[in-house]
Amino acid sequence: MRVLFASPDASVLNNPDNICVSPRGGIVLCEDGSEGEYLHGLTTDGEIFPFAANKAVIPAGGVPGKSVAPGDYTGSEWCGSTFEPKNGDWLFANLQSPGITFAITGPWRKGSL
Repeated sequence: MRVLFASPDASVLNNPDNICVSPRGGIVLCEDGSEGEYLHGLTTDGEIFPFAANKAVIPAGGVPGKSVAPGDYTGSEWCGSTFEPKNGDWLFANLQSPGITFAITGPWRKGSL
């Protein structure tokens, strides 16, 4: 094993506990920390960057046709990120509570990841 990146403190990266490899060989890290809940990208050169922030707030009345309870879920951690296996065009990432899955499209082969 080789260390690609070691976080200097929690404000840079705080307790990532789920990772997946992108189509280009970068890494997506699901943060599980108290400084905010982010998906981070880690390039093959060891450069880290925040990729997506959890800003999930479900308004009163919920989402029509969905059974997600209204509420502020910004403290929920990202988990279970994975790229779809056929072409790697979609990144799926989940918020642990209330159990929301996000489908995010690239161009993954042209970007930092």
